Amino acid sequence: MTKWMTPANVPDTTYITVYRCCFETAAEQTLEFEFSADNRAQLYLDGKLLINGPERGAPQHWYFQRVKTQVSAGSHILTSRVVSLNPLDITVREYGYAQMTVRHGFYVNDKSGLLNNWEYQFENIAAFEKPFPDWASFPRVRITPDYNSKLLAGIGGEWQPVAYFEDFRTLYEPDLPLMRHEKIEPELKAPGLYYFKQYVCVWADYRFKGKGKVSIRWTETPYLTEEFDPLYLKGKKGNRDGKFFVGVPDVFEIDGETVWQDFWWRAGHYLEITVEGDVEYEANFYLTGYPYEEFKPRSVLEKMAFETLQACSFETYMDCPYYEQLMYIGDSRLEALCTYLITDDHRLIRKALRMFALSQRPDGSLNAQYPSCSIQTIPSFMLVWFLMLRDYHKHHGNDDLVMELKPYALRLIEFLKANTHDDLISVKGWNFFDWCDCWDNGVPPGGELNSAMNWLYVLAMQSAAEMELGDGLKEQAERTAAKIREKFYVEEKQLYALDIEKKHFSEHPQILAMLANGDTSVVSGLRNVELTPCSIYFSYYYLEACQKFGLNDLLEKRLDRWRALCNEGLTTFPEEFDNPRSDCHAWSSHILGILLKQ
Repeated sequence: MTKWMTPANVPDTTYITVYRCCFETAAEQTLEFEFSADNRAQLYLDGKLLINGPERGAPQHWYFQRVKTQVSAGSHILTSRVVSLNPLDITVREYGYAQMTVRHGFYVNDKSGLLNNWEYQFENIAAFEKPFPDWASFPRVRITPDYNSKLLAGIGGEWQPVAYFEDFRTLYEPDLPLMRHEKIEPELKAPGLYYFKQYVCVWADYRFKGKGKVSIRWTETPYLTEEFDPLYLKGKKGNRDGKFFVGVPDVFEIDGETVWQDFWWRAGHYLEITVEGDVEYEANFYLTGYPYEEFKPRSVLEKMAFETLQACSFETYMDCPYYEQLMYIGDSRLEALCTYLITDDHRLIRKALRMFALSQRPDGSLNAQYPSCSIQTIPSFMLVWFLMLRDYHKHHGNDDLVMELKPYALRLIEFLKANTHDDLISVKGWNFFDWCDCWDNGVPPGGELNSAMNWLYVLAMQSAAEMELGDGLKEQAERTAAKIREKFYVEEKQLYALDIEKKHFSEHPQILAMLANGDTSVVSGLRNVELTPCSIYFSYYYLEACQKFGLNDLLEKRLDRWRALCNEGLTTFPEEFDNPRSDCHAWSSHILGILLKQ
């Protein structure tokens, strides 16, 4: 149990609290403390950014952060800017889906004896607005001329004594190193239009002077026309050099001088700053993301794949940095496979596996993405978790993490067994498998009961058996494989149908049959029959099968789809081959692993 500080009166909507501690030192001294915050904090010492944190976690595994720095003799002010995205109920929460909460507060464990008297005031932001089209990111702000630009330095306004409460969550040491924070300069394309040559995730700060209004918008790319689908978040992108911006901006009403520092990073290639009236401004940008070791790509494809992985790696893996910033199981396994090939630093992989396990529900099922305020069931992703754990086990054996996660794996196996009938698995939920144009919202024909899901089940049970997670798993995999052949295989086509009625065919069950069962009888069908192709996501498994079974002609033909993307003005790989929502999507980075194994 720990003692946290909080405002005396907590609003029931999104708000930002600034906590202040004034202290003096007679001589140069070490300032050392631990801190945590709910949701998120930026700490400043005498107005200069010191650190942000804590590392993103979940209610079951909340982190603290350590700070140790030298302070000179004299008076000092330490401030903490704590963002609170409220409330927890996702039916009301309109942004920041990856940022979880237990109860707003700020925690300090002072090691130096300097931080004794804390005060607070609320940051006077006029309004928070729902972001669009990056609906799951952090909110936009509206700032008026009465905004206190010196507040983060602990100056001005009315400060009040904090209240305290006892918090029962356990605080854990950071799992990861600090994220990057490196100055970066964009290219000025036109007045107010900035372009970053690489896809970036950046913290930004601004200084405005004059009288008027400034609007700031970030985007992956400007669109060719004003047409935009607000449901699927898609527009015409062309060669990523259009003229039309889509999105809700941050708005600053200026009358004099205003200094603003973003409370969350932004992502993309383009920044548009529109000025109305007589306002001058300065801007600074700092690149963030996981501090991977230096990687030297051998080709354009490897460079684009690595930059996709880099942009989708923060304090968790992310599906996409611009839109959701959520860590999905399906994406994360592919990111982890790339990570194994470029570094011996597997801390982010360890954290991802643990976080997904912590999402486990009482029935044993896993959430599709975590940390997350959103409840989502994607049955195929639960099976992918076993593959991801098996990948880790191959590198580390039965280490402390594998033993920690074993009880979660056993409960998940029981859940899967409860949804297995006549040796075939069928699980309710969003049975997403891949973004294929002719499928209904990513769900294969056959719905809950399809051959692709069952072949993935075979792979998952084989993985669990390899790790000795229970008895009878290998036998279950063998029985399911035999039942798939009985119910779905079409002899004259030498292919597995997706559905029991044997009307629909795609690449997915064929390649999974090869990977799970060494079934090469489908190879001629793969070459000679028009099948629904894997999208960019599931093409990893297609390419893996091609490499494993020496199908170099098919491998090169599929790689041509990535080569074609190099001519579309992209520097990262998108969510889909054609008409993508996101221009930078984690699962498309998997080609890096394929290329590095060639």
